[in-house]
Parts: sequence; C-alpha cells; structure tokens
Amino acid sequence: QPRAAVRSRARPHGCQPRARGPSVASTPAARCSPSCARGGAMSFCAGAAMRVNTKDTAALLSDDKFLAFEEEVEIIPKFTSDDRVECIKGKLKGPFRAHAPVKVPLWAALQLDRLSLCSIELPYWLLEEELKRLRDDEKDKQNADVFMPVPEHYIEIAFALLTQSKAYAGDARRKSVTVLLLREIIEIRRKKISKGQKELDVNEYFDVTNMSAAELSCFRGRSLRTLDIYLDLLQARRVTEKEADEEVEGTTQQDLGEDSSSRL
Repeated sequence: QPRAAVRSRARPHGCQPRARGPSVASTPAARCSPSCARGGAMSFCAGAAMRVNTKDTAALLSDDKFLAFEEEVEIIPKFTSDDRVECIKGKLKGPFRAHAPVKVPLWAALQLDRLSLCSIELPYWLLEEELKRLRDDEKDKQNADVFMPVPEHYIEIAFALLTQSKAYAGDARRKSVTVLLLREIIEIRRKKISKGQKELDVNEYFDVTNMSAAELSCFRGRSLRTLDIYLDLLQARRVTEKEADEEVEGTTQQDLGEDSSSRL
C-alpha cells in the first residue's frame, strides 16, 4: 500500500463524546514519521535504509507505530457519558464514568489527555521497579542469548507516553529515570541483536523470540541486506572461477594446437 494511505489511516479519529463537560474536538493524528527512529528511544535504528518487500526500515517502523497506537491503555476519565464515544472508525468502549478506570486505544487516550478530559495510567511494565527488573534480567549472563518478554510495541508506547502525554507532568525525576532505564534496556537488546547478526554464518538459526515489533523490523531489514551481500559475493566468486576455468581451458587447447603443428 502507498505510504500516503498509511498516513491517512494513522490520523486519530475525530471524536465527539455525548458527555457533560467540554467536547472532544477532531484533531489530526500524530503522523507516523520515521523521525522517531532517528533519535530518542529508537536511535539504534539510525541509518537503517535496507528494504524489505519494497519498504525500507523507516517505513516498517512507521507501520509499527501505527499499530502501536491501536494498543489499549487505561485512563481515568474526567467526564461522565452514558453513551459510547462516537468516532470515525466506530465507537469507543463505554459508558464513561468520572474517576472510574477504563481502557481505550492509545491514540484516543492521548487525544483525551491533551484536552484534559482524562489522565493516563502508566502500564505496569513502565514503572521504575519493573524496568529495573527487566534491565537486570536482560543483563544476566544466563540470558545472554535470549530476549526477555516485553510488550510487542513497548518502544512506541513508551515513546508516545514520554513525549505526547501529561503522564509525567510535574515529576521530572521519574521521567528522567524512565528514559535512562529504557535506553539501557534497548541498548542491551541491541547488542544481542548485533551479536546474532554477526553469528548468522556460524549458527543454523537465530532465536528472535520475545523481540519487539521495532526490533524485528530493524533486524529483518539488516539481516536480509547481509544475506543479499553474501549472495552477491558468492555469485561474483562463481563468475571469477568460471572465467579462470575458461582461460585455463583456452590456454590448454592453444598449447595442444601448437604441439600438433610442430609434429607435422
């Protein structure tokens, strides 16, 4: 599908809740820009321009981000509505009750949070204690060749909550600690991926179990590019060997011809 079509789908669907209080206005979505792959939590993907099925790594990451915005997160609404919130693609789960937790897609949570109609509850895996536990498990020598279980879109969700929500408003320390822990975790997992790529010619397979969507996109593009280079080198060697054999054969025939002429 053309990337323009993907972008158009990635717009948060304008919604208008039938609720007491301020209405939710329709606004454009945060576009699935590949810039997220060039800095911040996803900087390990910088410079990855390999193509997979006509898409480069940036386009694959853009698709992953679009899917991540459909993941559900828990919010605490600040309004009450007896009806479901109507949106372009359908209706959000309801009814909504002020101060009663409810789960909605990430794009809707960010939209409501921006308009101060809700507060977003951080996922349990994004809490400081859980991030420290995950970091320690990833660093454990017994887990040197395996990846610890993580949410499929943990990078995209964490990046969105850190940069596009008020979840960390007024708590600069917690936000800073979260960013540092995420960077540590991503870097540890990136090193495991790099090690696996270097050993592709030694091992029969590389276990990608528990890799996140963004990590798989980067690994897929780079590993296929590596395999393409191997195939090109093999083809070049075969051509060289064939040319060498033809040259030897031609020289042998010439020597036999000269020997026959001398005998005559």
